Amino acid sequence: MNVTEKSVYAILAASILVATYFLFPNVLSPKLEFRERAFPKGFRELVLDNTSSQIDPIFGAKQGLPAVSKLNAREICDALFRDINSPAIGIRDSRPQIIAFLDYRCPYCKKLSIVLPQIQNEKKVRVIYKEWPILGDSSVLAAHAGLAADRQGKYLEFHTRLMSTRFIPTVAYIEEIAANLGMDQSRLRADMNSVATANAIRQTIALASALSLAGTPALVVGRTVVQGEITRRQLEHLIDEEIQQPEKACEGTGS
Repeated sequence: MNVTEKSVYAILAASILVATYFLFPNVLSPKLEFRERAFPKGFRELVLDNTSSQIDPIFGAKQGLPAVSKLNAREICDALFRDINSPAIGIRDSRPQIIAFLDYRCPYCKKLSIVLPQIQNEKKVRVIYKEWPILGDSSVLAAHAGLAADRQGKYLEFHTRLMSTRFIPTVAYIEEIAANLGMDQSRLRADMNSVATANAIRQTIALASALSLAGTPALVVGRTVVQGEITRRQLEHLIDEEIQQPEKACEGTGS
């Protein structure tokens, strides 16, 4: 087979793949497996091979995982989808909503933090960020800083910068990022140390506990809980499924 023939075959193969994608999208989409959750009612969980655990492959035992919270179904739904104090990107009424539980020192969270804004823009969904610092004091510091940055309308920019670094978060590095983003440093420090910020993190810890989340990263996509590393294709397919089957998990628990 000469070069010209190889080129023709390559073009034909590519054309078949493109046609298959548009005419039969399920053929190339990853097969997703789910299991129902006993609580909260109506939620399910995506079955993954690499589910998060309390032992992180890089950082070791995860810290700060409390006993199971006593939140009821309505409180869980409110905390997930109707918490106006959580940083969020996208139109409020977009469906499905994606709730992301992340830690700034979690390697998989760093990968996901690149993908989520892209998917939010492409799929026109809403992403709600939950600061869940479980990997030590530096994670706690970073989580406080992230929420403080949100008070100045700089959450996504700050979050992206801090997630993209290999450095362990420190006060000096946080202040450097804030200065580069033109943030009010005095206000940042005050908000980092505020009661409201501390309460927001405690509420996220309680929510994660109520959902029996094992570690970061963790997502709630519509009515589906995702624990562990998920590929971009899996996440996109899951979003498409949730769009086709609107969430009913929180019906009757509030507006």
